[in-house]
Amino acid sequence: MLWRLVSAISWPGETSMTMRDINFEQMLEFKPEQGTLKLGTERMIIFRQRAMGALRGLMYEQLGAKLARALLCQFGYQCGQGDYLNLREIYGWETDMEALQSGAALHAWEGVVSSEHDHFDFDRETGRVHIDGRWINSYEAENHLKIIGRSDSPVCHSLTGYASGWLTALLGRPVLCIEHECMGMGHTHCQFEMRDAESWGTEADPWREALFSTQSSMVRTLEDKLRIIREQRRELQVLNERQRVAISELSTPILEIWDEILVLPLIGTIDSARGLAIMTKLLDAIVSGQARCVIIDITGVDMVDTHVSNTLLEVVQAASLLGTYCVITGINPSVAQTLVSLDAMLSGVVTLRDLKQGLRACLRFLAKQER
Repeated sequence: MLWRLVSAISWPGETSMTMRDINFEQMLEFKPEQGTLKLGTERMIIFRQRAMGALRGLMYEQLGAKLARALLCQFGYQCGQGDYLNLREIYGWETDMEALQSGAALHAWEGVVSSEHDHFDFDRETGRVHIDGRWINSYEAENHLKIIGRSDSPVCHSLTGYASGWLTALLGRPVLCIEHECMGMGHTHCQFEMRDAESWGTEADPWREALFSTQSSMVRTLEDKLRIIREQRRELQVLNERQRVAISELSTPILEIWDEILVLPLIGTIDSARGLAIMTKLLDAIVSGQARCVIIDITGVDMVDTHVSNTLLEVVQAASLLGTYCVITGINPSVAQTLVSLDAMLSGVVTLRDLKQGLRACLRFLAKQER
């Protein structure tokens, strides 16, 4: 992939140029009436740093750190290679050192970052490259800190990509730039190192993987993420359904406390949906267990109003149609007063104070039935 990119590089030059000749103000061609800004033959676009930061944040949030890194690195690579080839078509460089430093000068003019080189070893004939340096005031690290926060690993992905692209175009063979220290990690500056790609070992694998990820591999990564999301969503739906069933079981427990006697202790709030669930579950339990008596205990019900009293009456009537004797317990003084004030139609229903009295009433009923 990378060799196909560098194989098309040509080396024409019309005007010899040094780094001192770089003046962005003179090199840019402003045509506001056409809505264009050009550097040589290439159109340039000015963006707000805050907007770039927002885009970075969205990439990390929606795509994840690994894929965002690959996209930013390859974006930087295309910018670096494109800038070098564009200027190379217009100007010629007096030395390779001038060509190398011009990329840093161009970045400084663009407000991207300031670069300083500590070590320089460059040999076009052998293809050997080894350059150490620092990036100061990296816009990328600044954005990452503001939008995402401090990172555990270097974050200047587009800058390493840019340097890799520029040097690859200059040398005519793959060059890889990595970052050892980064302001995004809390360091005072960003420390970078560039070598010909063959000279790097496994320490450069994260940058190599990010830079050389193909479109198909990124699509596969996205598909894998979507698949994981779908699987997690299905698992969550299953879990929610299990939780719903478990909560329903806990909120409407039906206990057999004696032969043919069931107890339904009601707890919490009883709305329309829960009232229907209570009736359905109780009737099923009566049929499956051949229950002859049911005690409905409302001690734990939060509030007794017209709706609750009507629900209780409907449950008792439905159970009675199945030939089941029903008793309502948990009627304390305040509930009794509420039912009276609501003029609740519970005159035909047996109501008792507590569960103990309800069990006694059911046992007496069963004893009479056996005579």
